[in-house]
Amino acid sequence: MELRKGKENGCWTKGVRSLCIASAFFILPVYVVARLLFKIAVVRDNEITFFKHPAVRFFMDGIGGKIDAIKNNRTEEQPESGMGFKCFRQEMEAGKAWFLSQKKERITITSFDGLKLAAYYLPAEGDSDKVMILMHGYRNNGLGDFSGLVEFYHGMGYHLLVPHQRSHGESEGSYICYGVKERYDLKQWAEYVVSRFEGKCSVFFSGISMGGATVLMATDLELPSQVKAIIADCAFTSPWDTFSHVMKMDYHLPKFPFLYAADYVCRKRAGFRFKECSTISCMKKNKIPVLFIHGGRDTFVPTEMSYKNYEACAAPKEILIVDQAAHGTSNLVEPEAYRSTVIEFMEKWTNGN
Repeated sequence: MELRKGKENGCWTKGVRSLCIASAFFILPVYVVARLLFKIAVVRDNEITFFKHPAVRFFMDGIGGKIDAIKNNRTEEQPESGMGFKCFRQEMEAGKAWFLSQKKERITITSFDGLKLAAYYLPAEGDSDKVMILMHGYRNNGLGDFSGLVEFYHGMGYHLLVPHQRSHGESEGSYICYGVKERYDLKQWAEYVVSRFEGKCSVFFSGISMGGATVLMATDLELPSQVKAIIADCAFTSPWDTFSHVMKMDYHLPKFPFLYAADYVCRKRAGFRFKECSTISCMKKNKIPVLFIHGGRDTFVPTEMSYKNYEACAAPKEILIVDQAAHGTSNLVEPEAYRSTVIEFMEKWTNGN
């Protein structure tokens, strides 16, 4: 009897051991890929030396070749079905040169979590009480995303505030938060502007890509009453949605278990969740007028996301879809239609109508 019981215990022990070994073979690649996705997507200094170690190279097959493209601004490296940034090098360089040649003021503030954030302020020519805050996109800056628009907005008589979003450019930060934390930074920039003008101003937000999501997410906060209207160009609906899309399109990976594991890593290390904030939920409660813009051939942030944001928006709203534009290039593909739409929208809400 004891011999039989011993055999049963031995079989049970072997079964548990086999299950543990099988679990390890499952968990290890999931963990490696999750860490990789987190580093690529969220970490500012995303040198992935750990994953270049020979012991984990096997788990990176089919993924490693994508790293440089994402690190060096995916929108310029990946093929687009529409007209991407490569089509407008000359126009973009001219816009950057114009902004750099202007006499600007460098401003810094301290974020709610202690980061030093930087921005450049370009005053309008002559008297004006209109201020435009330009929020750039992922791993970019105002000189890149808004290179085709800074001179235009300035020419409309706007003072321009061009922040470097946290973990970008001259602003501090280790983690890119896809608007979840950046929305609080934008609120602080808006409060800075209102204070600078002693409350006598009209403030407008314009954001592209991640900046577009940031300006929409900020509506969920208690913004100054001087914020009159928002332009959201190619904004995604949430970090979770955009990661799901990129994983499927670029990596051919399922959301489960990889994105769930990466979300856990992100919460532990960067302090936010991929589902923590959705522009759709923010739009359902929004009271600030919004102009939604999107490229009709955007393969990075699907055009469908702007349609969803537009449909959810409870405030006065308009939408412009530029058919031939890829990600972030609507203002370059059809500058006249883009600018005339913006001018009409901004003039409508300048006085808070």
